[in-house]
Amino acid sequence: MITTLTATTTARITSAILANEGAHGHSHVLTLLITCDAEHLEASLEAAHGASRDHPSRIIAVVPERGEAQEPSGPRSRDGHVASDIGGHLDAEIRTGHDAGAGETIVLRPWGEAADHIDTLVVPFLLPDTPVVVWWPHECPRVPADDPLGRLATARITNTPALERPETALRGLAPSSRRGDIDLAWTRITLWRAMVASALAPALRGAGVTSMVIEGEHCNASVALMTSWLRLRLGVPVERRDVEGFKGIASVQARTPEGEITITRIDTDRVCVCRPDGREPQIATMTRRSDVTTLDEELRRLSPDPLYGEVLAAFLAESPRTQDPQPSQEATR
Repeated sequence: MITTLTATTTARITSAILANEGAHGHSHVLTLLITCDAEHLEASLEAAHGASRDHPSRIIAVVPERGEAQEPSGPRSRDGHVASDIGGHLDAEIRTGHDAGAGETIVLRPWGEAADHIDTLVVPFLLPDTPVVVWWPHECPRVPADDPLGRLATARITNTPALERPETALRGLAPSSRRGDIDLAWTRITLWRAMVASALAPALRGAGVTSMVIEGEHCNASVALMTSWLRLRLGVPVERRDVEGFKGIASVQARTPEGEITITRIDTDRVCVCRPDGREPQIATMTRRSDVTTLDEELRRLSPDPLYGEVLAAFLAESPRTQDPQPSQEATR
């Protein structure tokens, strides 16, 4: 169910929420703040609603109305009853039931001057005695911890994989990263890191690994973090190669005195692990991660990830790739 309030106040929204809680009843473990534009709202809420089924949340999405909608050329409210000479006002939606995941969703649409202080709009709806998490599903501030919503949160989640040049965006965020910041580019490689650790464990107990090669998408933030993680943890040369037309990580190869260990993505659901001991290649399930699964993982953790901080510092210390390297000539997997 969606309740729409036009040119409203936070007090009226709160009253409507209390009425809905009386009808439906909810138990929440956190407040999730989302800020995005109208274009990305529904996809962002779909991911948040999916994650809320494991972590019942009050979801508050702030969608400032910008661009032509702000021009004082006529009535500016969604239903047309607010005059153009009004400095600003607040529209809202309250979504419950199948429209809201496991909790309720509040969509705030501040217009004009009402968008100047979005933190004051959000504060009345924060749940007491529960963590506050802010997620930027698309564009994000350069310093998330200093953002008005970021200052309200104990955990701040950015999503550089959704941007046009993810690795460049992550390099811009890295210098200002604070305790409690995380990017979903890191969360996306959780399964890859576990798979690599498992595959390399016998070699690391024996003769060791002499060098690594990682292949994947150009300017992909997850590929960059995976490369930095391997260099940091193994202390061996790690070569990075681009694979034209591929999305994400294509393969990880470890060179050992006994031969190569390779992990290659076959399709969106599986990888193939080859070892130099003569055994048949092993096919393992490893589904590509979506915003729902990565957001779900971060909401489960809700604590600073010290390893991410170490890897991000190592990534920042490395020289940026100043020119496009030649893509691998291997066929796209």
